Amino acid sequence: MQGKKFYVGLGVLVLVIALVDVVYFSRLAVAEAPAEAPAAEVAEAAPAAEAVAAPATPTAPSPMGTCEYDQNVPAVENYEQLVTFSDPFEGNASSGVQVLEFFDPNCPHCKTMHPIMKRVIATHGDQAQFFMIPFIVFPQSLNQIEALYVAAQDGKFSEMIDAQFAVQKSSGLSIQELASIAADLGMDPEVFTQRVSRGLNRSMIASRREQIRSLGVGGVPTVMINGRLIRSEAKTVACLQEMIEAAAPAD
Repeated sequence: MQGKKFYVGLGVLVLVIALVDVVYFSRLAVAEAPAEAPAAEVAEAAPAAEAVAAPATPTAPSPMGTCEYDQNVPAVENYEQLVTFSDPFEGNASSGVQVLEFFDPNCPHCKTMHPIMKRVIATHGDQAQFFMIPFIVFPQSLNQIEALYVAAQDGKFSEMIDAQFAVQKSSGLSIQELASIAADLGMDPEVFTQRVSRGLNRSMIASRREQIRSLGVGGVPTVMINGRLIRSEAKTVACLQEMIEAAAPAD
């Protein structure tokens, strides 16, 4: 009788151990499961959490001390090399002041920043050279940034930025929607669609993103004046005007 109880107890013990093993290895398998592949080759380098605080409104006054550069990020040497001869720009190329705005077309704060920068360009276009540099943060922005470079080849870069911000939505714009914008801008929508779909600028978009990240840019919108990043609080019309004037080379 005792022998029978012994074997029954042993069987129960084995069953318990087996159940523990099943639970343990099941959890282990879940923990080691590979992450799902990104939808686009640049997407894995574009976390959606990188958007930074919204800039102040264009009419907001700039309190004393806010019109400053970010002291936590070192100035970029040879900052002129951050752009190429093919990058569209507005303003005065011989001014000696280079203003870069890094943006993502699906960033809500970038949309807020856009009229601020346009106003600064309108008032200080003769005092600085302004570049809008796409910096992909959201995976759904890849085709839209490709569309910007395609539009640039037809001299429609700024118009394409304006149009994309005007119809911005969190899911991003489809190629069909981008083609409709292109048609409104006087471009051939079929040719435009073919060029965007080919994605000839994708590797450049990815490599440029890594270059910009290496400078200390972690989110958008970010503004740089002559190689120095400005503080978030300085992204107002008044501050940008003041800092552009201060950056002008001495006569």
